[in-house]
Amino acid sequence: MSSEEASQSRKKMENPFDILRGRRTEKNIAAPAFFRSEKMSLCQILLHRETAFDCLYNLGMEGKVQFIAHNDGYYLPCMNYVSEVQRCNEVLHIMKDLQAEIEDCNLTTVYYPTVDTDEVPNESDLPRIEAQIEEVRIELDDVLSEKEELESQRQILNERLFVLARAEAFFTGATNREAVMAWTNSMIMNILREGTQAHSMSRDNQAHLGFVTGTILIDKFRAFELVLWRICHGNFYMRRAEIPAVDTDQKSKNSGRRYAFVILFIGEAMRRKISKLCQTFSVQLHDYPETAEARIEYRKRIALELSDLETVLDQIKAQRRRILSIVTLELCIWRSKINKMIMIYDSMNKMTNVHQLDNQKYLVVECWIPTNSVTTVRNTLMKGAYRSSKGAQTFPPIITVQKFKPHLREPPTYFELNKFTRGFQNLVDAYGMASYKELNPAPYTIITFPFLFAIMFGDVGHGIIMTSFAAWMCLTEKKQEDRMKHSKGSNEVFGLIFAGRYVILLMGIFSIYTGFIYNDIFSRPANLFGSHWRVNYTKSTVQSNKLLQLDPQHAENYIGTPYIFGVDPIWEVAGQYSITTFNSLKMKIAIILGVVHMIFGLSLSAWNSIYFQNPGDLYLVFFPQIIFLTCLFFYLVLLIFIKWSIFGGHFDTPYNSACAPSILIMFINMVLFKDGSKDVVSGCNLEMFTGQTIVQYLLIFVAFSAIPVLLIGKPVYIHFEQKKIKAIQDAERKRKASRETLNSVRKTLQTYNVEYMKSSTSSQVFTDLEEEKVDMTEVWIHQGIHCIESVLGSVSHTASYLRLWALSLAHDQLSSVLWKMVLQIPLVGNHGLADGILLYFIFYVWAALTIAILVVMEGLSAFLHTLRLHWVEFQSKFYTGAGEKFIPFYFEPTTRYG
Repeated sequence: MSSEEASQSRKKMENPFDILRGRRTEKNIAAPAFFRSEKMSLCQILLHRETAFDCLYNLGMEGKVQFIAHNDGYYLPCMNYVSEVQRCNEVLHIMKDLQAEIEDCNLTTVYYPTVDTDEVPNESDLPRIEAQIEEVRIELDDVLSEKEELESQRQILNERLFVLARAEAFFTGATNREAVMAWTNSMIMNILREGTQAHSMSRDNQAHLGFVTGTILIDKFRAFELVLWRICHGNFYMRRAEIPAVDTDQKSKNSGRRYAFVILFIGEAMRRKISKLCQTFSVQLHDYPETAEARIEYRKRIALELSDLETVLDQIKAQRRRILSIVTLELCIWRSKINKMIMIYDSMNKMTNVHQLDNQKYLVVECWIPTNSVTTVRNTLMKGAYRSSKGAQTFPPIITVQKFKPHLREPPTYFELNKFTRGFQNLVDAYGMASYKELNPAPYTIITFPFLFAIMFGDVGHGIIMTSFAAWMCLTEKKQEDRMKHSKGSNEVFGLIFAGRYVILLMGIFSIYTGFIYNDIFSRPANLFGSHWRVNYTKSTVQSNKLLQLDPQHAENYIGTPYIFGVDPIWEVAGQYSITTFNSLKMKIAIILGVVHMIFGLSLSAWNSIYFQNPGDLYLVFFPQIIFLTCLFFYLVLLIFIKWSIFGGHFDTPYNSACAPSILIMFINMVLFKDGSKDVVSGCNLEMFTGQTIVQYLLIFVAFSAIPVLLIGKPVYIHFEQKKIKAIQDAERKRKASRETLNSVRKTLQTYNVEYMKSSTSSQVFTDLEEEKVDMTEVWIHQGIHCIESVLGSVSHTASYLRLWALSLAHDQLSSVLWKMVLQIPLVGNHGLADGILLYFIFYVWAALTIAILVVMEGLSAFLHTLRLHWVEFQSKFYTGAGEKFIPFYFEPTTRYG
């Protein structure tokens, strides 16, 4: 077989397969990368082990390479750098403890803004940083252990003083007792009486009254008391008091809330039981001298010991602070280097070993690189290798670009974004990441999203507030980024709002524009160009008549031309006619925008089908959908424009407002094949244009004819394409016998020492075709669901755009209510100075409610409804969002806390 015949055979094999499965093929169609994702190249990078570290560091700073983690047996990772990763994690754990100690000392870690560029990590840095960190840790542990021991001693001494004071108050007869009694009052009096007589009685004739003083943790006291009751059978008396905290920042193991207690009992046997119980509950027992002189001497000795302890503790705290002050100078640099090392060593673990060229060891990895960045990545690797070898001759890194089949290996999706487009792209990515080379909705969302939002939020005043807030974030973005970057507990809500600052800016600007169209400024109209209506009534006529009309057919009432821009301000005083007129206008605008938006989305699906060379979806899916939508709902839009064009209040019969038909009733009659002659007013026309009935019947016939094509067209097409592929497979089986065997191909590949790769021979195409099989039952079910969804979705999605009218009406009415019920009260009060004072306070209430309810709450509501319109009604027409995001090997900028 000649090479030309083989080429044609391959084309015949690939094209039916691509058309059948709807897969994309690479084409040289010039399109900006923001409209479609960047073209990706499947590459292999070969690195020498001695230069791999520095090369990967350069790649991490560039952020243009995504390594591929294979799980299907292409090659085994080397995993030679696991110990380095563990060492780095241990160092990070120590640095985390050091950071906690630094914050406890109220110190601040020194942050270097240029740490990522000035401090370049080397492989030799890991042992050096480990040694420095270990030295600091050992020295700090010694200081902390001494500090903890001294604080424990200080706590014990303070407890002794407290116990001494409470016991002395008890035994000297203090009456203010906060006691927990275990006996009855008569028994307690007997014990006390026996205790006072014990010094004059013989031990043989009278039992000795003893006592125990100590401290116990509050958490253990309840259990201690219950067990004490059982072993003493209730024959004891106890008093307790909580010890006040001496050092709230104390972190010793004995720190915590504790009780000081005194237990009175009778007999030595009871003393032994209580002593064993105290040992079990880790009770700290304290002495209580019997005489007053001994107690005074005991108290002085404890105070002296406390003074010496405080002096030593201050010196130890100063030593701890000196150690941590030195650490604060280096901690940021250490953290930056170690974080980068972990990522580098982890990536090196995922690479595979290659032994060749005089047994020198190499690492190889597969990766995705944007095609227009391959040269940049190659230069970046060369710079890393040159820095690692310090200018000496070494084996250079090698990048080889491989061919890939998109239907077998889906490339990741990558868009080149800036700070303006990123916010809109995030709105799209929240729905789903675009598939490779799929049309990106974000460029169109830049215009449609803020505009549809503004339709629901149209008010000049509220738009100015939103624009001002967004402009402030945009003008101070550098300052805000630095603040959020260096603050430990940054506000997450503000971070989300700040990320969409340019989205909010356009939403505010478009709201100002639509506010001028609605002639709405805080629910008040502005008479910028003079009303085109004339009020010729006298003052007495207006005051004596509650119902007055302005007939537009009379020249003295209406000029005959519409307002220059927006809505005439006269409608503000029209009462219920104003609401009726605005409802009709906004409802029709919502339908027009919705149908145009959906048609545009369907048109983008046709662009996708053409780009991916998928005629099945183009002719059997797109055309039936667009025909159905156009014949019904685009015709509805045309009726709206026709009605606006030929009917008017200042026109003569049959084209005046009284003869204007209801578009909704006319559309329902069209779908139900009903004659609307009964609804026609006498003297008016049945049709808006000549032949309207025939045109409507024709449109209904064409629209419903598209449904069977949409239902069975693509499955039948796939069925015939399967037969073509089967014929191709039969032809391939005949040619397969005459080709080289797989063993000879492997021998040829071994000559080039690429045993780490799977062989890709001409038989691979045949294998691919055998693996790709279509279950026709699944195709029929899927297409049936898609057909029902498309037909019903055309109706429901069109009705869904009525939320533009509903939210706009709600926003206008809320604004009007807030004006009339709050701010208008002092304006129409006619109380002179009192109204002025009241207005001063009422204005702040009105402003707060306006921002809280109309700007924040209504703005959030309009934002969510706009997001739904884009996700469900617009993007569902052409966007699958089933792609994989391009996640490059990249070092995030180092911040103050990580």
